Order: sequence, then structure tokens, then C-alpha cells
Amino acid sequence: MIRLFTVMFKTNFNKIPNGIELFNTMASMFNLLSAACPACGTRGHMKGHDGYCRYLIDYDGRVQEHRVNVQRAICGVCGHTHAMLPDVLVPYKSYCIIFILRVLKEYFHTKAATAICKKYGIAPSTLYAWRDRYLSHASLDLGAAAEAALLTGTRWFTGASDICRTDAPSGFFQHFGFSFLQYKETTIFSSA
Repeated sequence: MIRLFTVMFKTNFNKIPNGIELFNTMASMFNLLSAACPACGTRGHMKGHDGYCRYLIDYDGRVQEHRVNVQRAICGVCGHTHAMLPDVLVPYKSYCIIFILRVLKEYFHTKAATAICKKYGIAPSTLYAWRDRYLSHASLDLGAAAEAALLTGTRWFTGASDICRTDAPSGFFQHFGFSFLQYKETTIFSSA
């Protein structure tokens, strides 16, 4: 898998484009010819190979489910194939990262789990799994003080982002080797 990172993470949720717009923008901007093969490291030998459909669940005043086409590439040198996955998609999940962070921001500010779950059409177990994964990754990335601040409601984050560092998820990925909020830790990085 090749992760395609944008600069989407000065996350003012009132102004950010929706997940499908970011997915389409990033997918159209990616330059396959300049990409390095994650398996062998050579540049300039990646070619479009195939694709597959998956769901992207987003929120734009209401929950929206989109089918998106994830492109695959093949390396002309080693023959390995790779999915090119924009950062708006969390690997192996249908909900886009903007949706998840929007839900978590509301949860950390209000702690009204029942109302949030109803508004976004998610199960409480999903909300708590996202919270736990976020706290786990936040403590990896920002340390225990950030985790404690989130749990107690103390202001730790500042500015428009309020929930995520401005260099996440690419900075997180480069440091830890897996994507922010990803459950399976088997991703390979490429910057666009």
C-alpha cells in the first residue's frame, strides 16, 4: 500500500472540504511516474495496474456513503502491486478520517456519547473503539500529558485543529510506520 498524504490537517471542521472531495483531489494530483516502489525503492517504474471499489463514509450535514475507486500500481522492476490510498481513508476502514475526527472532537468536547452516536449513525462500541485508538495514537505521538488532558477535558490542543497535530497523519506515519487511526500496522509511505 502506498499512502498519499495531503496537507489537510489544519483541521477546522467548519471549513474543510468533505472526505469525497479530498479523496478525488488527492487521487487526481498523484504523480505515479515520480512514485517510489515501496518494495524495491526504485522510482519512475510504477504503472497503473488495476483498481478496486471500496466505501468512503463521510458527514456533510448528514451521513453519506460513497463508493470510490482505489487505484493500484505495479512496479516495472520487481512486479509488486500496491494500492494508492489517500490519507482521507483509514486503511481497512470505511469511515473517512475526517468523519472519525469530527465525531471524536464532538465527543471530547461534550462527552455526550448517546447523542453523538444517534447524530452520526454509529454504535457506541464504534465510538469507544475510535476513542481508544485515538488516545493510543495520541499518547504515542504527543505523550501521556495529551491523553490525560483529553480524558479529563483539560485544554491541551490549541487553535483551529483542536484534535490533531498539523503534520499528522504523514508525520505520524513517518515516525511510527503505520497510519494514524489504523488498526493493522502494515503500511508503506509515499509522499505525493
